[in-house]
Amino acid sequence: MYCISYVIKAGDTLYKISRHFNVSIDEIMNANPLVNVYNLIPGQTLCIPVSIPGNQYTDYTTYVVQENESLGSILNKNRINLADLMMFNGLDEIYPAAGSTLKIPVVPGNE
Repeated sequence: MYCISYVIKAGDTLYKISRHFNVSIDEIMNANPLVNVYNLIPGQTLCIPVSIPGNQYTDYTTYVVQENESLGSILNKNRINLADLMMFNGLDEIYPAAGSTLKIPVVPGNE
């Protein structure tokens, strides 16, 4: 399993985190067996499981992040997974800010 680290912030819920990263609650719970997911503590680190990068892309397009857009909605809209987005942009973590530009790998058959 490939995972990225996420530091819990005040007000976070498991549901909110799962929607932000477009990962199911069960997947987060399974990746963090020693964390009490019903009592998230700010400052605590969670493993967010993501797919292993596919490397099946030969081209990319650019995408400008819109106001109030979440990482999950960007992934859904472009039909890619988090690991591929991070690999293609050379990132260890990603917090897309409105107006920032991301490289989005072109998925064969989705052009």
